Amino acid sequence: MATSIRVSRQLHARLEDLKERMKAKTFEELFRRLLERPWPSPWERFGAHPDMKPFEHRDWRPHSEAGRGEWGA
Repeated sequence: MATSIRVSRQLHARLEDLKERMKAKTFEELFRRLLERPWPSPWERFGAHPDMKPFEHRDWRPHSEAGRGEWGA
């Protein structure tokens, strides 16, 4: 069953541009692609620094030992 949705002219223009960039033939194809694409999990954003070493509990000095708390070596 076909249906219609109302959008502003500005949004329609942006959707047309996105449809062209994604090489979708129809708006339905564009919407399906957008809805089915995987969204990155917030957890996937962690660990992006390849040279960073994992922290260990002993690396942190509590407030009582170092004023306001700081990372120690």
